[in-house]
Amino acid sequence: MALVHDASSRAGRRRLHRSVALHGGAVVIFGLMAWRGAGAVTGGLPAMGVPMLLAGAGGATGALVILWSVLRRRDRLSGLHPATRTGAQRAARIGMAVVAVATVTAGVALAPTGSEREFVVWVNVVIGGLLVLFALLAGERAAHRQGEGR
Repeated sequence: MALVHDASSRAGRRRLHRSVALHGGAVVIFGLMAWRGAGAVTGGLPAMGVPMLLAGAGGATGALVILWSVLRRRDRLSGLHPATRTGAQRAARIGMAVVAVATVTAGVALAPTGSEREFVVWVNVVIGGLLVLFALLAGERAAHRQGEGR
């Protein structure tokens, strides 16, 4: 019996470490995206900078909230009910989806006229779409949460 518990405990630790590494990496990547977006805005390219700044800041914040909730999962003494942790993840996902819509809207509104307008709009649509994809895939899956309430 102890062998089964040890194996599931090791698998849980591996899952936790993988999740922390992936979400921590997402915080860094989105943070760099926000930093480059701010640089583009100050460099006179608001059509590309503002949407990147929005997506980067929204993605970094969402990934940080999810990372925090994953880290709190390992702390059994946190006092947080599992539904509270998944609620934080759900709120982060919804927030990232809203920021993705704002990213595309800002990209369309700030896109220059002329031949490069279509390119700028499509780049911002792809950035917003990738943020939505991250929001859908990030966080803990339901199969991982089932044993948490025991």
